[in-house]
Amino acid sequence: MRWTSGLLVTTALATALIGALAGCGTAPGSATPGVGGSAPAPVVPKSANVAEALDTVNAQFAAIKAGDWATAWDAWTDAAKDEIAKDVYVRTNEACPALTAAAFELERVTPIDDTTVDVGWRRDGISEHGTSRLVGTVWQFDPGTTLVEYAAGADAAIAKRTEAGECK
Repeated sequence: MRWTSGLLVTTALATALIGALAGCGTAPGSATPGVGGSAPAPVVPKSANVAEALDTVNAQFAAIKAGDWATAWDAWTDAAKDEIAKDVYVRTNEACPALTAAAFELERVTPIDDTTVDVGWRRDGISEHGTSRLVGTVWQFDPGTTLVEYAAGADAAIAKRTEAGECK
């Protein structure tokens, strides 16, 4: 499936995943009686709000496609922000944008727990993945291994992209 506006794909995937997850939990009356003969309240695990997690991924894709590198960085998790400074990410991508983001193709959406949804996609012929993480009440994007290229700073990342002919 081609990743274009994302809204239709997000809605369809979220509906399918929520429907699949709807049966998760402990059936009423199946709890084991506790000490003193009283039954503890049934444990019903929370499920990640996949639609909200995908909204975060869609926002990331839209910011990249628009060349709005600052907004893309702003949506990252604090851990990712601590790893790569905003100016390094923005300066690298403004000088030598390697991400054309002409089309993102969603490959997989995997809820890990109630605060983590792993997402895989293809763009420009490359498979990548990231993670939406619920931090407090806000979903944030964790770009994962994508950050490696920025670790040596903007000048090194720009030079590497330029040498490889990756600037778009």
